[in-house]
This record gives sequence, C-alpha cells and structure tokens, in this order.
Amino acid sequence: MKGLLSLIALPALLLFSSCSAQLKNVQTTTVRIDGDCPMCEKTIEKGAYVKGEAEADWDVDAKTARITIDSTRTDMDAVLQRIAHAGYDNERYLAPDVAYAALPGCCQYERTFQQKPMTIPGAAADHSGHDHGHDAPATNAPQVTSESLGPVFDAYFALKDALVASDARKAAAQAAEFSAAVKAVPMEGMDADLHTVWMREMELLANTSAGIATKTNLEEQRKAFAELTEPMFALMKARPTATPIYLDHCPMYEGGADWLSRDKAIRNPFYGAQMMSCGSVKETIVK
Repeated sequence: MKGLLSLIALPALLLFSSCSAQLKNVQTTTVRIDGDCPMCEKTIEKGAYVKGEAEADWDVDAKTARITIDSTRTDMDAVLQRIAHAGYDNERYLAPDVAYAALPGCCQYERTFQQKPMTIPGAAADHSGHDHGHDAPATNAPQVTSESLGPVFDAYFALKDALVASDARKAAAQAAEFSAAVKAVPMEGMDADLHTVWMREMELLANTSAGIATKTNLEEQRKAFAELTEPMFALMKARPTATPIYLDHCPMYEGGADWLSRDKAIRNPFYGAQMMSCGSVKETIVK
C-alpha cells in the first residue's frame, strides 16, 4: 500500500518541483483578488504569469491568490497591475472599467473594492495582511490619458539614441528606465482603444527592455531593440500626437529592420557611425 501511495504522490511532487524550479529568489505573498468562477481563476493566473518571474494560484472560494515571484526580476506591484489590467480588482489596483466590462458575464464579479483607493504605481505599501488595503486613506485613482505614456516614449527614444551613439553602457541604463516606465503606467481612465493595444503590448515591452538592460554586448542590444518597434508602433498609432513621429526602415540590418524616431533625418541605431544614414522614412505618424 505504501508503495502504491508513493507512486500516486510522485507525479504531483515532480510537477510541483518542476514549477518551483522555474523561480529563484522566491518571495510569496497571499493577496485578496475579486472574482467569481473557474474561468476567472484561469484569467487571473494567466495575467500574473511571466516565465521565470511570477506565478499565481487563485482560490475561487477564498478569493485570494498565493503569488510567488523572483524578487530580483519583478515585484508584487507589477504582478497585481497585470491582474488589474486583465479585469480583476485587487488590494492595490482597481481594474479599469473597460477591462471589467470586457469580461464574460459569468466573470463579472461584485466589485467589493469599488470604493477603495487605487495605489499609484511605485508607491510603497505594506500588504503583509491580505485585508490591509481596506484601511488605507481615501485618495483619487490616477487618471490616464495618452500623455501618461509620455515617459514610455521618452525612454524608448533615449534608448534609441544610446544605440545610435554605440554606447552599450548607456543603452543598458536607458533600457532599465524603459522597463520601469512601462511598469509604472496606470490604467484607470485609459480609453478603450488605447487600453486594448496596451494590454496586448505591455508585457513584451517590459520584458524585452528588461532583457536589453542585462546585456553588455552592443550587437545583442541592437537585435533585441528591433523587437520593440512593432509594439511601439502599435502604441503610437493608438496614441494621439501633435508632432510627427517617423517610422524608419533599414534594409541592411537582419534582412530589414524598423525603428521609430522623432527626427526626420535618418540616424541608424543598428549601425551607428558605421552606417549612420542607412535607411529611409517608411511612414509618418501624426494625428
């Protein structure tokens, strides 16, 4: 009998060990997250999950999630923002109304946090107890306009300029600022079109820029930078701008690569001084 029980328990043990092995420098916290059904569970856990960074196990009855992170790669705020972006109110962040409204009818839970404050991203908070957030003093949730994405675009262009200058150290520093800017964007008040694009692109932007920040090789940084163009272009198209932004194209790099620029003159981030003017304006974005 003992042998049989061991055989039954072994697969579960191996599965747990496999999942846990993906995360290092583990930090685990239990937080309250509203939701109603098993479909909510799947969406919440998917929203939290980033390979090698974070995972969650949400209990549909207790309305709490056990969130585990690699504390050197992310933080609890970033995870809870993603969950809010997916449509689920939690202790620190309220879901944008458009995200909540987009949930299937069976997932539109009673919003018990509706009258509670939304912590401004980046602000310190003590959440050692999962009901602690209910006692926080009232404050207005941040209202998001397209200009709230200004720091994201500023950081992108600063990263691009560092690559133009072929400065790997500065590029790494600017990439770190870029990733931080992406994670700091609040969602409350974002219009539906921009919200849809942001939800689709934010994770790729944050992860790719964070990866660039860890690289010291200029060519590796440039190759990763090329991956930022498509999501940044989609955001720029969804975000009104009074001044033109140029989508530039280099036919030589990796069989053809694009980047965004505030300047009409070509300054190639993939080759720098080696082929500074290689490329052409592919499209001008202005609204």
